[in-house]
Amino acid sequence: MRPECMDPLDAFVHDDGSLGAEAQDWLQALPGTAYVTDSAWWLGELRFVGDSICTLSHRPVNDHRSRPELWLAQIPESERLSVLEQLQQALTQGNLAIRLSYVIERPDGSRCTIDDSVNIQRDASGAVAALVGLLLPRVEAVRERDGPPLQPLLDHCGDVFLALDEDLDCHYAAGDTQGALGVGSESLLSSSLFALMAPEDGSRIRRLLVEGAANASSSLVELRLRHRDGAYRWFEIHFSPYPMALTPASEPSAMPGWVAVARDVTQRRRQSLQWDAYTATDELTSALNREPFMGLLRHALSNGEAGARFTLIVFDVDRFGDINREWGRDGGDLVLSCIGEMCRAMLRERFSFGRLGEGAFALLLSGKSLQETAAIAERLRGRFASTRVEFHGHWLSFSVSLGVAERRDGESAEAMLARAEAGMRDAKQRGRDRVQQAP
Repeated sequence: MRPECMDPLDAFVHDDGSLGAEAQDWLQALPGTAYVTDSAWWLGELRFVGDSICTLSHRPVNDHRSRPELWLAQIPESERLSVLEQLQQALTQGNLAIRLSYVIERPDGSRCTIDDSVNIQRDASGAVAALVGLLLPRVEAVRERDGPPLQPLLDHCGDVFLALDEDLDCHYAAGDTQGALGVGSESLLSSSLFALMAPEDGSRIRRLLVEGAANASSSLVELRLRHRDGAYRWFEIHFSPYPMALTPASEPSAMPGWVAVARDVTQRRRQSLQWDAYTATDELTSALNREPFMGLLRHALSNGEAGARFTLIVFDVDRFGDINREWGRDGGDLVLSCIGEMCRAMLRERFSFGRLGEGAFALLLSGKSLQETAAIAERLRGRFASTRVEFHGHWLSFSVSLGVAERRDGESAEAMLARAEAGMRDAKQRGRDRVQQAP
């Protein structure tokens, strides 16, 4: 489902048609040279043009702002009339977008081919209110005497380049798709990147991109994509918003499309200094597995300063078996992934969080009293109880039962954990979805 949101420009256009500072900042941040004119295009009023136009025309940006017609003057006369006719036809036929391609001649005699994506803004009556364009220099294939063609270079660079719409459906793919994902670039066309993601990554990435779209900002994320061999590999992907229609025939959307550059970082993660600690974690929730967590707990209790306070929260998902039976393993995994994300957000130290069993977890806190820990547990319980997780068009809800314990003098890690687990069992016996202090 596509999120409903208005055109980003509409929120910042003044009544007189001028652009506010926020809109201008948004346009300056786009991956290209944005401009806004009235219905007469470069022959009329220029309301905005990005500073980067000077890199295309080799003229000072203020020249274009004071004399917009200079941009048209750089299009050869033999081509200029045809471009104007194409635009006029789109305006009179009621189109909402058009893609123009033309050459400009620079003052130094060099030439540059421009792809100009024009979004035609119309008022309620259908009249043209403004033209919003994005200028991009076309990357021409390198002539053989200057070096190899561009496509083989992209195919062997190791990265994957994607043009995606707002639903992350792929409209263009290049680069080493075979090495990264085990498929040719043509196999990615019209398929969704969401279909390749690990299920627990999808909702997080969708939320980040919706936020990025609202702010017209780029996002750098790490996520897992499924290789053709069935295994997941880690990728670092840089998403840049691209607000114009991805094909000349398609209508512009209020949500942007994305230009994405993906790099396989699986090997880098394996070679990182924290790889040993990472492999001790549960991949689904990023919590320490039971044995590493118990090792951390033993180390903390045996090496803590005299009088240091340690408290433990142990919790278990209520009726987790019922969730798995009703919604399948994927539904249960999505709940666990949500729990992991929420716990990591609350904790200062990542390795204070452990997974003890299928639906059981533990949090180790230092410097907190039993009462303070019980209050943290209650806030956590409330957040879980109010959380709804979207799964294939349905909303999953869940609750947890929590037990809290404070370390007693000379108490072992195992004994402290056993008391906290006893508190958790007591909470379940008292009706679930509650916090109970250990005996």
